[in-house]
Amino acid sequence: MKMSTVIRTGLACMLLASASASASAQAPDPAPAPVAQTQGTADAGTTFKRWDTNNDGSLSGAEFGAGWREVQAVNTLRNLRDNFAAKDADRNGTLDDAEYLKLDLVRKAGAAAPTMATFDADRNRSLDFKEYVGLVAALAKPKP
Repeated sequence: MKMSTVIRTGLACMLLASASASASAQAPDPAPAPVAQTQGTADAGTTFKRWDTNNDGSLSGAEFGAGWREVQAVNTLRNLRDNFAAKDADRNGTLDDAEYLKLDLVRKAGAAAPTMATFDADRNRSLDFKEYVGLVAALAKPKP
């Protein structure tokens, strides 16, 4: 096995271990995650095979980048779910107007913050998780 393959395999294993440790430390995600969630070296092999899209036994920069972005997306989604759950004070699965006003992004925007209705796609006067993700995407964009 080439040295670059060994290094890439090691990096893939470290990433998977990090993702697995993060997953086991938090509540399970109701949506199936694309990254293997069990522990052990078998998962590293499974992840490596999945990332090795051309099946040549090594990860190209493009394959590694795609796998890395996948791990980051899973972690971002998990963090958003955790934050949403933490802000849902009455634990009803939605954010009402009072909970909306306590969101960090809304508080930081102050008077310039859009109303909750801006993100309430189904007009039920609360935000579900999907609407919350839209809010975060809109308010967290870097200003030009």
